[in-house]
Amino acid sequence: MKGKFLFVAGAAVGYVLGARAGRGAYVKIKDRAEGIWENPSVQKGVKQAESFVKDNAPVVGSKVKEAASAGAGAVSDTASKVASKGGPKAKDAASKATEAAKDAADKVGDKADEAVSKTQEGGGTSKLPGVNVGE
Repeated sequence: MKGKFLFVAGAAVGYVLGARAGRGAYVKIKDRAEGIWENPSVQKGVKQAESFVKDNAPVVGSKVKEAASAGAGAVSDTASKVASKGGPKAKDAASKATEAAKDAADKVGDKADEAVSKTQEGGGTSKLPGVNVGE
């Protein structure tokens, strides 16, 4: 009970102090963040990062697909070994596990292709991400 009371009291104090700072403090912080974001040095770094991601996205995407496929293969192999030692229920479970692993690998591959495609299409970032309050 004491912990809950302290939490509520702390939240109330934080709210009151934050409310006193008001919108002016928020606007100052927002303006400063936008100024930093629009700095040519920062934008140069952003462009370099965007270029790096565009250049390496296909490689990363193919590695993700390979890993998912290898994982599905490992599940299939293990399920087959377990099924060979068990009865019909084990074989049924192994079949379901193999199918689920293959489906998951296909979904991962699709998502990797989608991510690579979005990365290749994407344009530059012109404003600070997530800062759109008050516009």
